[in-house]
Amino acid sequence: MRMITSATKAHDEEGLLKATTRRPTAGHPPPHVRRKVDVRQRTVRGRPVYTLSKRGAAANAGHLLYWCGGAYCHPPAFLHWYFVAALVDELGITCTVPLYPLAPEHSCAEGIAFASGIYRDLLAEYGADQLYMGGDSAGGGLAVATWQAVGTKPARLVLIAPWLDAGASDPSQSAIERYDWLMDSSTIRTWGKWWAHGRPLDDPLVSPLFGDLSDFPRALLICGTRDILVADARRLAAIVPERIRYIEVPGLMHAYPLLTWIPESRRVREEIGAFFACERSPMNRGGHRAAYQL
Repeated sequence: MRMITSATKAHDEEGLLKATTRRPTAGHPPPHVRRKVDVRQRTVRGRPVYTLSKRGAAANAGHLLYWCGGAYCHPPAFLHWYFVAALVDELGITCTVPLYPLAPEHSCAEGIAFASGIYRDLLAEYGADQLYMGGDSAGGGLAVATWQAVGTKPARLVLIAPWLDAGASDPSQSAIERYDWLMDSSTIRTWGKWWAHGRPLDDPLVSPLFGDLSDFPRALLICGTRDILVADARRLAAIVPERIRYIEVPGLMHAYPLLTWIPESRRVREEIGAFFACERSPMNRGGHRAAYQL
């Protein structure tokens, strides 16, 4: 998800391409986040990698590797940083946020190779039982593709409106997109084509929904119904229901948990905390549908 700009619904490929022009400072944590939590920057494999930790407290709740969305062609927006900072501050976790290679300059193969290297480094540092992985939208797709590439499961996987099918091939999406004011099928396919760099859109590197989903990690999957990517979430939940706690909230937009000031986002953060701690779902008590319990 990103803020509404010209790179959204109903624009042609040329318009979408113009909107990918990036400022040199784009994607980096804003001052508000640096005031809220401790932020450490390093360069790994030639790219910026940020680690966020709770100010003045020892981290004892695990480590989260988080991949920000942005259609594989936009760096993190301030909403991503606000959400990650809220998780760090409220749950006491530490969080690594890498700025991965973006399309159209870079391909899915390059992006997944970079992500896999970061994931292996953190597995070696923290161990699989203390490392969580997550992402929203394209970042959710990258999280699944990274697990598929490396083969080692994280302790928990958190997927917020993950983009798992770059070709928007589900027939239900033509109806859903009428209620999604951020994206439509045509825009999704254009972004997917850039990320694919010549690969078929149903190649598992491009669309991890079509890769090997056996032995799927224990996962929390969250999506709103006014989101064209709810079709991807539903398909994933149907394929591996025994491994996924799926929460679908009526009437909410794409990647709504990034709107940290709304009550529904707060409930999601509580849900993530309970999921990491293997507790009963708080959202079951709030009237939302938590379809699968682990």
